[in-house]
Amino acid sequence: MTTSYNGGANYPNDDYGTGDYGTGDYSADAFDVNASHGALRHHGTTLVDGTYGDGQQLHPINDPATNGWVHRRGTGKMNAVEAWGFGFKATFANWQVWITYGLLATVGIFALSYVVPVVGNLLSFAMLFVYPVIYSFALMSTLAKHWKFNGLNAPRYGLSLGVLVVISLIAMLIGVIVLLIALAVFGQPIMDTAGTLDQAALESGDIEEMMPLILSMMKVIGLTGLIMFFLAPFFVFPVWYAADNAADFGGSLKEGISAGARNYGQLLLFSLIGVVVTVVGALLFGLGLVVVVPASTLAQAYAYRQVSGGPVPAEA
Repeated sequence: MTTSYNGGANYPNDDYGTGDYGTGDYSADAFDVNASHGALRHHGTTLVDGTYGDGQQLHPINDPATNGWVHRRGTGKMNAVEAWGFGFKATFANWQVWITYGLLATVGIFALSYVVPVVGNLLSFAMLFVYPVIYSFALMSTLAKHWKFNGLNAPRYGLSLGVLVVISLIAMLIGVIVLLIALAVFGQPIMDTAGTLDQAALESGDIEEMMPLILSMMKVIGLTGLIMFFLAPFFVFPVWYAADNAADFGGSLKEGISAGARNYGQLLLFSLIGVVVTVVGALLFGLGLVVVVPASTLAQAYAYRQVSGGPVPAEA
């Protein structure tokens, strides 16, 4: 259920789809910052109005004494380094919640995928239905520095799941098209290489003999991965707009894709930093991923606050 606040007439139900975007009562009077739970009581309400701050302007929910963070209005532009910094900081600020999630998402699923692949794959699919809750928790972490888990809380679960499924399907479809293009480019060389290999070597699985074929196939995988890497920024923010109740279904897609295009370079940098920290985490016997996985989610939530003009947390 969505928490309500004393919004303007254009937002009678705190629903993006019920009024004109950017015309609601966005004054400080609309937010009772001194109420119990501070900014958390506004989780699930509309905290953006389509305008952006100058980097110093305080957001109406700002109350560092209660929230633990200073909240400034996002400028519409993300900072990848700041986002990752917040991700790691917030992970340890609420380590009971986020390290537990990291353990379940890495040790649990990865271990089961290795030991019992079928169960691991089923759990990976089931995570699709868990992500809207995780996104909701991440947004809560941007509102309050410290909060205790008191049950599942995802005010816009259905909307978030719907947008997530659609975005995943679109990305999957594009991935298939890109793969077909890569096969069209390198398919013939792969067939030619396979034709030169000795049948006995193929049947025996001799790595040295099969190396030319493996390298040819790696070109297909590499080209597909490279193209998807450059397309990924457009898929990041739609689900965050939905989870934050900042837009309806169509608005989440539109605003999220627009924010991705507007911050394209920073999102590529964000992904590159993610690759580096993931490799480092994996080298630490995989244990580093217990921190990297939740930090990545929290970093995306912070980046969303920046690009949407929402309340961006900073140290008090």
